[in-house]
Amino acid sequence: MRQGPSKLKATSIRHRGDEMAGLANGSRFPTIEMQGVGGELLVLPDVLEGTYGVVLAYRGSWCTRCNAQLSLFQQALAQLVREGIGVVAFSTDDAAHAHETVARNGIEFPVGYGVDVEDASALLRSYTNDTHRSLESSNFLLRPDGTIELCVYASGPIGRLFPDDVIDIVRRRRSR
Repeated sequence: MRQGPSKLKATSIRHRGDEMAGLANGSRFPTIEMQGVGGELLVLPDVLEGTYGVVLAYRGSWCTRCNAQLSLFQQALAQLVREGIGVVAFSTDDAAHAHETVARNGIEFPVGYGVDVEDASALLRSYTNDTHRSLESSNFLLRPDGTIELCVYASGPIGRLFPDDVIDIVRRRRSR
């Protein structure tokens, strides 16, 4: 017995009502100011101006996958710097937890903290974790002019950029 064509219903993961999650590639990364673990004021995307840059909005000190990602970026930091790629990470953590994350992972790149979850989610158009009152992992590769090359959004604990992928993408963009 022959059946007719399947009927598929197109759906999308949405965030905040009818609004699609995510910033558009090619758009300017929104300005976000935050306190840095080293005492400095971090202003994104300005802190990465003139270089390719990775922005890692991570879930918090409690997230094992986030700590693993931060550790990988730290391990690759020398190569990233040689490639002309900067890294900045931030979360909704308080100062004590942000300092703990930096110490635990030996992080030498700038790490911001104390970002308001609702404000950051609205600016980044990212998902949030209601249980922990945090952002879900939202990673961005920025061009030297502060526009977005690509975004990786997670709606749960998995889904992130990795240093080798960033280096590969930047090399390919530069060879065009």
